[in-house]
Amino acid sequence: MTLENLLAIHKLQRFEPSAAGVLRLLAAVERNLADAKIEALSSENRFDAAYKAIMQCAMIGLWANGYRASTSQPGHHQTALQILPKTLGFCRRTR
Repeated sequence: MTLENLLAIHKLQRFEPSAAGVLRLLAAVERNLADAKIEALSSENRFDAAYKAIMQCAMIGLWANGYRASTSQPGHHQTALQILPKTLGFCRRTR
């Protein structure tokens, strides 16, 4: 599945991020990762913080490619995570 395919089936939307928005999101990632390391927190809260950081990274990957997940569609978290290798350029390009 490509980003364009996901756009066509309304799983993604075109998006033009701002530098300030990306910086805010990166700061949130750092805060959530720090929270995930706090041993005094419950395992559930640490997991939630780590999950939020992962989702924020997935959003940055989408933003960098000019997209965002359609939050009105079911499974938008799953979509953002599944497409992460493509948005970060880790997948093998085929012709």
